[in-house]
Amino acid sequence: MSKDVLNQLVVSEDDLLTEAVGKAKGLIAIEDKSGNVLVRVPKTSLPARSLVHLYLIGTYFSHRMGKAEFASMSPTSLSLATGIDSDTISARLTELVESGSVRKAEKGPGKYPKGEYSINPYVMNDILDEILSSRASASTPVQGESYPDIGKHENLTDGIISLLQSTWGKKPRDWREIQLALRHNSMIFTDGSVTGTLTLMYQDHKLRRIKEGRAFKYLVP
Repeated sequence: MSKDVLNQLVVSEDDLLTEAVGKAKGLIAIEDKSGNVLVRVPKTSLPARSLVHLYLIGTYFSHRMGKAEFASMSPTSLSLATGIDSDTISARLTELVESGSVRKAEKGPGKYPKGEYSINPYVMNDILDEILSSRASASTPVQGESYPDIGKHENLTDGIISLLQSTWGKKPRDWREIQLALRHNSMIFTDGSVTGTLTLMYQDHKLRRIKEGRAFKYLVP
């Protein structure tokens, strides 16, 4: 196989950055003088994990622009910026590091200060797609929907699998539809819990994910 053919697989961080900026500009901005990240949508409309992702993506942009010294943030800085309590921030960061979307600096000195967190630039476009998809789904009301009766599951993953294995789940469903079906069965989970669990289940190959318009929808394999 020739190198020219293989070179079609090569992607640079700059390529990913260009693509990400186009997706992010409706969600965040960078303040000119300070380099601070500004979220352009109501923070209350976003789950904690999405806010953490956006601030880390914005900090990465700011660093690449030469406005921020580092492309990372501490848990305390994230808590202050997002307005989310430190315990929740720590819990979300642990989940995001495990999923591979966020990186933790284990030792300093170096590229990032010890104990700070940075976005994984190689998956930030997928993250932005997920956030945009979630917002598009949330703005589309579901009317006249009949939900399956699956009983109450204590485990969110089991509840999602049970829903998507039902006749209702034969049609691809977005996170909002899944959340409403869970609530129909007395399973109350936050937006962030549902979207985060769906992403992790997709990454673990427990679900298929397809894109319809700007929304991601899910099926069992």
